[in-house]
Amino acid sequence: MTTRTGTTNSDTLPAGAVVVARNAGAGSHTMTLTVGALYDGLAVSSRVHTIAAGAVYQFRVPASYGDANGRVPVAINNTASEVTYHILGV
Repeated sequence: MTTRTGTTNSDTLPAGAVVVARNAGAGSHTMTLTVGALYDGLAVSSRVHTIAAGAVYQFRVPASYGDANGRVPVAINNTASEVTYHILGV
């Protein structure tokens, strides 16, 4: 596995993957997934995952969130480099 370090706005995740994230910072961080899907022709709200200070957090990226390339944009707030993550099940 390759450990990835977060950036504020240029990361993408593969749709359908499981993500295990670790927050090494002193404060909480959020990972905001921009959903590429539509429901009844309407945009779906972004999905926000909060990672507490010093915590490890796991979540699944639903396959339906992906864009035409099967990728989901993710943004990490504040000092994004404090968040490292692994992508599983791709």
